[in-house]
Amino acid sequence: MAFRPSRLPMPSRYEHFLDNTDSYTQLQHGSRIIPVYSWGQGPVILGVHGWAGAGIQFGAWIEPLLEAGYRVVLFDAPAHGRAQGESTDLFEMASVISRVAASVGRVHGVLAHSIGCIAVARAIADGLQPSYLAMLAPPASVNAVMENLGRQLGLSPEVLAVHLQLMEERFGPSVWDQLDLEALSLSLTQRGLIVIDDDDTSISPAESQQVAENWPSAEVLRTSGLGHNRLLWSPMVVETVLRDLGRPVHSV
Repeated sequence: MAFRPSRLPMPSRYEHFLDNTDSYTQLQHGSRIIPVYSWGQGPVILGVHGWAGAGIQFGAWIEPLLEAGYRVVLFDAPAHGRAQGESTDLFEMASVISRVAASVGRVHGVLAHSIGCIAVARAIADGLQPSYLAMLAPPASVNAVMENLGRQLGLSPEVLAVHLQLMEERFGPSVWDQLDLEALSLSLTQRGLIVIDDDDTSISPAESQQVAENWPSAEVLRTSGLGHNRLLWSPMVVETVLRDLGRPVHSV
């Protein structure tokens, strides 16, 4: 279950964007096809969805970013949205992020949601170099994510310990360090923003706050009443990130 995301219904109010892209490409990743959608011209803003999400969850951002002069690039990770595959993991998601970025040229900014924040930070540690990064509801680490999954599924500590051991056997004992966003955030040099909602029941606001405290050049936006997913289409969040992107497009 930890490697097989549920394909949640995509937000129907934004699906029409997928049929009206300026550019649609398919990237081959191993044996699977990754759809990549693009709108507009200008500095690239790449959206990275979370677990069981899809690129079009950033649909509310498309028109505001286009009006500000940016090019919006969205994609579905393996086993998500319209992408092929039944299973994936954060290392593969990080690899796909780098592949997508390489296919569209220099990425100016990245918008990441939830567990996608870990994948982006891993991709940055592996060489991705955006100038700006916005994290919406970032978890502290994959270890914290697994513990939260264990609580949601009602797993006993003993069963969860077996699962964590299997994770180490699959990826090596360094998996926890490589996917520890608290640690990875210490080396982030990008300007950025972390958005934390006090009513988020999926990712603890305290976890997101810890990531913010470890990221030297990040600002924090605290909200309430949006929960975990409504952050993605909140006009206030979109407007704040657009302001935080800051500098005029022509100077980028």
